[in-house]
Amino acid sequence: MNKVIIFYGSSRAFTEILPNEYRNLTDVVMELDKESKNMILHIPEMNGQNNDSLDKEDEKLQVENFVVNSDEYSGVREHVIINFANFIAKMNIKNMYIQNPPASISEQLHRIYDSSILEVKQQNYKSIDKNSMIDFYKKYDEVIVGQTNAKMRIMQAIYPLLNDKQKKPVILLFYGDSGLGKTETAQYLSKLLSGVLFRKQFSMYQNNEFATYLFGGNYYEGSFAKDLLDRDSNVILLDEFDKSNSVFHSAFYQLFDEGIYEDRNYKVNLDRAIIICTSNYKDEKEIKENLGNAIYNRFDAVIRFDELSNESKEVIAKRYLENLKKEYEDVMTDIDEDIYLRLMNTIGQCSNAREIKRIIKDVFNALAIRKICEEQ
Repeated sequence: MNKVIIFYGSSRAFTEILPNEYRNLTDVVMELDKESKNMILHIPEMNGQNNDSLDKEDEKLQVENFVVNSDEYSGVREHVIINFANFIAKMNIKNMYIQNPPASISEQLHRIYDSSILEVKQQNYKSIDKNSMIDFYKKYDEVIVGQTNAKMRIMQAIYPLLNDKQKKPVILLFYGDSGLGKTETAQYLSKLLSGVLFRKQFSMYQNNEFATYLFGGNYYEGSFAKDLLDRDSNVILLDEFDKSNSVFHSAFYQLFDEGIYEDRNYKVNLDRAIIICTSNYKDEKEIKENLGNAIYNRFDAVIRFDELSNESKEVIAKRYLENLKKEYEDVMTDIDEDIYLRLMNTIGQCSNAREIKRIIKDVFNALAIRKICEEQ
């Protein structure tokens, strides 16, 4: 073995360090399984020696570049992972690249190879700097309408990340009605930091499967720690955090305090990350009553997203109308002043951006259908 690289990070970043040609774990497992089924019985000669010794190095599978992608652990039998050292001993490997290995594989590799062969690499996630902070301040209102107060609170909360000495992640709780820009704010922050937002919708998990997901199960089962290792961005969105059962809150204590999350198979470090939890609570009193002080006091900032003013609703509507011009080019001429005024009056009764966009889309669809019918 010339070199072994253990890489922690996203598949996109992992691909950047790989050679042009390689064989992956799934491919090799299939070939070795096929060979084992076709094994020929070797009969020892009288002197007890086998002329076709199975231990010859040249009978091993020759692999110049062996690659293990993060998504392959769930597709192989568990014994391959538990006995990974024995598995790779069946091959002559020159170079090995392995992404986000379970603790079992990592421990085996560290026992076999010293630092002259084995190297551990981490993805370098972009963090908040002065330029991205300025961009957030100048352009946020172009993306999220009516949340100036939330913008300033967010900037205050993430400011400590400008100090390179702070490793602890910033933990934020966004609250307020749905459709006010909480998720969009997380997406915008991730875009500023050149990554695809890591998002988990906690309302999708039932209690039994959520326990397995949080604390780890079998290698073929998904886990929160494994997904965090695979993330492409250091902005983490735990959507609808309020929907998770409070019995699981203790699983997040170390993550919120130190930026470390560990289950039975994986351990991940989230230095300098921005972790955003969202909820639909109305006020901080309701948050404390439902989440409890133990988790509430671990948030660096609890930030309210305000209800939309009529002015904000009109801005959202006008921007969305502008975006629909190309899609509904044929019906734009049918929107006279009367339709426009009635539309704006209806929008004034909406409570969030989703409702506004849905009503506008419904009106445009109705006009398009009427135009089609009139042409017949």
